[in-house]
Amino acid sequence: MPDSQNSRVAVYLDFDNIVISWYDRVHGRNSYGRDRQRIIETPEDPEIAERLTAATIDVGAIIDYAASFGTLVLTRAYADWSSPVNAVYRTQLVARAVDLVQLFPAAAYAKNGADIRLAVDAVEDMFRLPDLTHVVIVAGDSDYVPLAQRCRRLGRYVVGVGVAGSTAKSLAAACDEFEAYDSLPGVPRPARVAT
Repeated sequence: MPDSQNSRVAVYLDFDNIVISWYDRVHGRNSYGRDRQRIIETPEDPEIAERLTAATIDVGAIIDYAASFGTLVLTRAYADWSSPVNAVYRTQLVARAVDLVQLFPAAAYAKNGADIRLAVDAVEDMFRLPDLTHVVIVAGDSDYVPLAQRCRRLGRYVVGVGVAGSTAKSLAAACDEFEAYDSLPGVPRPARVAT
């Protein structure tokens, strides 16, 4: 691994993936799918608001972990930012200099909407910024395996971050290093770890 003082890091967050995975980790498998309609239609409902609060992502923990590898030269988060479940994070992300990439609802919920856009941007960035040394992929989807492999073939050190229990083993294996979101410094453990 290159010296972190000279390392230049690009971070790509499949934000929908991490939010949904953490929600399911906190509340039980497929909980987001069951609650999705209520989250979209009535996010202010006390029960839904409480469930969303209990499953809040610590954006700072992710960014701080990525920064431990070197200087962050670009950080992007992909999601439908008009969705209430994502919109609450906008201020936090902008405060941490994260570029928000809008995926419109049709693309956000279509299979692989974020995956394809994120992968295209990452490969383009590696050619546009040849001095990138590290690529951090925050997701858990096995669709990112080819991206991790390509980054490694292009000489980048690949770090994956995903939620324990919902990250494909093949993605973890395709990375040089993989860390569970659950074990990042500062991330509180769920009150009950749901399965």
